[in-house]
Amino acid sequence: MTEDYIVEIKGNEALLDKFIDSILQDTCKADKEYPHPYILPSGEKFLNNSVVEYFINKKSFIAEKAIQFCEKLRKLDESGIAGYNYTLELWIEEHVEKVYFNKETTWEDTFTLKPEIDISAVNQEYLTFMCYVAITLIKYGASFEVVVANEYFDMVKKLGSNEVDELKKNGSKKLPKTLTEYKDQNISCIANDVFATIKIKVKEENEESYRAILEFICKLLKSDFPKSYSIEFSSKIKNTLPIKGLPKPGVHHLFANAVQYPALHALMVEYSNLALKKWEWYNNMQDENCAVPSTFAVFALGLEDPVYFDLVIKYMQTVDEEHQSIQEKFTPAFVEKFGINKQSFPVFISCILSMQEHKSFKIFAEQFSTIENLELLLACKRNFINYISEETKSEWSEEDLKEMPDYIWKYVLYSIWGPEEKYPALIKKSKADLKPLYQEILAIN
Repeated sequence: MTEDYIVEIKGNEALLDKFIDSILQDTCKADKEYPHPYILPSGEKFLNNSVVEYFINKKSFIAEKAIQFCEKLRKLDESGIAGYNYTLELWIEEHVEKVYFNKETTWEDTFTLKPEIDISAVNQEYLTFMCYVAITLIKYGASFEVVVANEYFDMVKKLGSNEVDELKKNGSKKLPKTLTEYKDQNISCIANDVFATIKIKVKEENEESYRAILEFICKLLKSDFPKSYSIEFSSKIKNTLPIKGLPKPGVHHLFANAVQYPALHALMVEYSNLALKKWEWYNNMQDENCAVPSTFAVFALGLEDPVYFDLVIKYMQTVDEEHQSIQEKFTPAFVEKFGINKQSFPVFISCILSMQEHKSFKIFAEQFSTIENLELLLACKRNFINYISEETKSEWSEEDLKEMPDYIWKYVLYSIWGPEEKYPALIKKSKADLKPLYQEILAIN
């Protein structure tokens, strides 16, 4: 199929100049169809990356003008910075990385200055723009792009600029200090939007201290603050949630402490809803402990009262089941607290479906040994498609919708009773009134 947009830069310079003028004047639009080419008021379309490449290589480079242009793009582009950040990264690679650094790759990239480089001759405009791109990747990019951002910061420092130190000290200065700093006789809070950090220290433990902390974080998350971030929390009291094996970073203690005050639960719900974003993370929790923001607040509330069950379900349907498994530790604690019944069952199923293969725990099988609970499980099997989130279903083809529910149902059974080879013995040993229920539930198509 012939594309209805222009890609080639050569021979189209005059038209590209019109696109640049239109972008700067806020009259350019972006097509809703991928790959979201830009559209002039007169109807011409040009691939977004080509427009950016032309602009950034056109004349002598001035960081302020490049930043102004990129800010226009960020608000214009249908795909956000994902529509053009690759072009910016290629430009940095060609103009800074390859010029000044030797790159070594083992398990991660490392950059060392070439010995012949005179850092006093480095174009400072390039470094200012690199810092801007790094900040943009942290604030608006995918969570993994913080790695690239930190590489840029490292290169800028090695090239003799003090901009990174200034950013570390003062942030971008785009957020008012009323949002990024708070201090009273009980607490101190400071946030840095460039490095996506929130540092909190409690001097006096009381309800008002934690109210002020939660209000501070909620106001921050309503602003232009990164959606992936770290919370560094320090206090004398370090309560923990009754969840075996749950890691204990400061953010865990923060919400385990705050949940002790029922009057603050509404604020914890507000925080959870503001923080819960798919494919975003607490930056100071890595590997098997990676966790979407809101994790500890949701876990704390979820073990408090059934009124928060819907919040837990929302959380479980949002997490990235391929990369996060910390919620596996919550499920047995939840079942131990509330058991399995008509009210808690949907939460249990949402927990099981929140990852690709949830570990089985003895307490699960124990709970599914009564007529009432087996009937809940059987009803679930008969209407299983209704337990799968709408977002997940939207990602499936019609053919998948016919086959995938049965495939996922096997995971549910595994999470309760373990591998299939155990099922015949389970049915054989079951009581007469339970046997038909076990047979239908455990039947695998």
